[in-house]
Amino acid sequence: MDGPVTGHPSPSSCSPTYAGTVSNDSRLVTYQAGATISCYRPGNTGPYGASSAISYTAPANGTYCELFDDVPVTLEDFPAYIRAAWTAPDGTAGVGEIDPSADGALLSQAGQIAATDDIYAVYARQGTYQGGQCQPQGPWVDYCGAFQASPVTDPCILAQPHIITPATSPPPSITPYLQEVVKEIHAGAGTIASLPMRGLVNLPTCFWINGITVSPDTYQTLVLAGPPDPSGRRIYYTYVIHVWFGGVEWNFDDPFGNDQVQPNVACGQHPQLTAHSYQMISDKRHPDHMYEVTAAEQYYIFVTVYWDDSYGTHELNVNPGIQMPITVTPPPYGQYVGQVEGIPVGPS
Repeated sequence: MDGPVTGHPSPSSCSPTYAGTVSNDSRLVTYQAGATISCYRPGNTGPYGASSAISYTAPANGTYCELFDDVPVTLEDFPAYIRAAWTAPDGTAGVGEIDPSADGALLSQAGQIAATDDIYAVYARQGTYQGGQCQPQGPWVDYCGAFQASPVTDPCILAQPHIITPATSPPPSITPYLQEVVKEIHAGAGTIASLPMRGLVNLPTCFWINGITVSPDTYQTLVLAGPPDPSGRRIYYTYVIHVWFGGVEWNFDDPFGNDQVQPNVACGQHPQLTAHSYQMISDKRHPDHMYEVTAAEQYYIFVTVYWDDSYGTHELNVNPGIQMPITVTPPPYGQYVGQVEGIPVGPS
């Protein structure tokens, strides 16, 4: 049986989300079709960011001059904030917290750009020109603090774009997780049942499958982090795994045909209910005098991946690398079929 027309859930884009809020990475989670997909912004629960300082001189006219030093800020994602750490040009250590949703000129407001920009704390120092060189005459201070020599707790920043793509933080293999899904499908095949258990020729015998534990149309999500790029950032990949039930292929073991007929209303309501009318008794079919009825359940797996990188959010259908359909068979079922025996009436 053919699979569905489309192989991915309804959303066609994803919402960029702070990576520090990932709580279900590397774990399959049930997903409601049509719900928002989160594309976690690049980051890491380990340190990441710029690695070397940027130094330059910006002299003013006359004898007055200023020295600037942009020191790298190391970042680390936590659930509610991004931890920032840096070392001032004079060796003083700085530590701060960044709001992941903020966007501004101060370090505490660098949450939005931290995912794809290297962040530097901007320090400045007053001086005068001597012999063509700017000679310092004061302490290193926060450039945005109007040269006040107070402790720097929230410096202004310089942001330099940092390119991160799947080429530098590629997606991990999803194969082990798909194997887990396939294992769950095979474990939920159920068992065949019938009514009547002793059938009669030329009358419909009903068959169905009890105990199938795989839902006919289910979704799960999985978040996997790519390896760190040279800056320590990772791309977080959100996979949506769609398991679709494609129906059952019945084999009634009848040499005269495999046609399905309308089940009798007396059979009631059952999953995968069908019926078959045998034309011959089962006594000579096999040594156990029964027909061997089998059912092949067919499943399809479709995978879509979402992620956020320096160029925005992305969506891609992924080849699961599994032969489709996935065929699952309950244990064969023995069905006895007899015939109506005439009973003589009258005197013997």
